[in-house]
Amino acid sequence: MTKPQPKSHTIDSIKKTIRDHDIHFVRFEQADLHGVSRSKTVPVGSFMDYIDNGLNFYGGLLGLDIQSMVPTGTGYAEEVAYADHCTVPDLSTFRVLPWVPNTANITVDPYWYDGSPAMASPRLLLKKLIDTFDDMGYICRLGYEFEFYVLDRETRKPAYDGQPIFVTLKNNFDIDFTYDLMRKMDEAGVRIITQNSEHGPGQQELNLYYEDGLAAADTAFLYKMGAKEIALQHGYIASWMTKPFIDSSASGAHFHISLIDKKTGKNAFNDPQGEFGLSDLARTFLAGLLKHARANTIFTAPTINCYKRYRINSFAPHSATWGMENRTVGIRLKGCRGESTHFENRLACGGTNPYLMAVSTLAAGLEGIMSSPELPAPVTDIAYLRDDVPRLPFTLDEAVQAFEEDTDLHKVLHPEFIKLVTAVKKFEVAMAREKFPDYGTPEFNNRVDPWEWDYYMELL
Repeated sequence: MTKPQPKSHTIDSIKKTIRDHDIHFVRFEQADLHGVSRSKTVPVGSFMDYIDNGLNFYGGLLGLDIQSMVPTGTGYAEEVAYADHCTVPDLSTFRVLPWVPNTANITVDPYWYDGSPAMASPRLLLKKLIDTFDDMGYICRLGYEFEFYVLDRETRKPAYDGQPIFVTLKNNFDIDFTYDLMRKMDEAGVRIITQNSEHGPGQQELNLYYEDGLAAADTAFLYKMGAKEIALQHGYIASWMTKPFIDSSASGAHFHISLIDKKTGKNAFNDPQGEFGLSDLARTFLAGLLKHARANTIFTAPTINCYKRYRINSFAPHSATWGMENRTVGIRLKGCRGESTHFENRLACGGTNPYLMAVSTLAAGLEGIMSSPELPAPVTDIAYLRDDVPRLPFTLDEAVQAFEEDTDLHKVLHPEFIKLVTAVKKFEVAMAREKFPDYGTPEFNNRVDPWEWDYYMELL
């Protein structure tokens, strides 16, 4: 992968946008391993210099924990003397931020100073996977759903009580906030298709319209970080911490995927004559998702808090299973068929990095296409009641072990990424073991410790 070169016509259009919108500041922004925005704000007078020459960032930020502690063994810290990256702006991501005065942002990709890409970057790895599908003749069509909690900024109590899923009064519990959020997202180019109250106190769900390729993940990242800022402006915390309250619903994040044939524009998963109405491509992609579901738990349930989500009859899937319109399985084949045929990956928690939600799904699907594993039968009953289905890891250290053992999945990732992820997650497990003598036990998973709030709630 070579360092991209700016296009003059794109730069000209950006300059015009800066003039038209009276932009004074531009954020140079990237996602860390947790999906948290890490950025530098640049006065507009310095903008073109950094467009032309790149902007330095501490290279090890990709290997930090969420509170910026520095794990060892990531390949991005002590091994490289804590070197900087020269980040390269992706001009296609330039957007005016309607929720911040006179400000725009642009997403940057990290490169080492010898010009090689820093492939532990979730965004660069996703770009590589999307390019691979492109070379195979397919467009990756991606859609995101997010559940999150809205909490009082000072007390951290939910914005309202109960579990009022879809209740109109709670959809509009603070219409100044919810409408401001949706309007400003629309102005930023983030297309929201639905908003509603969910099953927990103060829990909301907003779903995004599908997009093709990397733009879908960029939009999801922008949405999550923008929603947090807008919430703060209204006196709230918007938190994607998966399980902030032990007796209330966890937050999930569902991911929709289909492949589109570049030549015909047709849905490559659809085959009315195929088994289950799916093409051979779709069935091998699906088999890959199931084959690697245990290993991918390191991405779909990336925190120690996430494992408090997996409860019987909670609609949070706990097994590597699939079915048609079945909310108890991990991968759901949606009822809308024909050109709308697609899979819904229901495995991810609210705390999942949007880039890694896509990486884990596309990498597993790609390896499935390559190896053609056997596709198990769909689950037609309640997966929670089955004892003959493959269970997902129930702790983060189980997920780390499953990821380390899945060498087939490693073939479609990148060694730098594998090394960094493994080191950071082992660091987080060790920290949990040190702080909580009962870590990994049912007792630990039946409570939410105040430390988890302090560690995850504001930033995640």
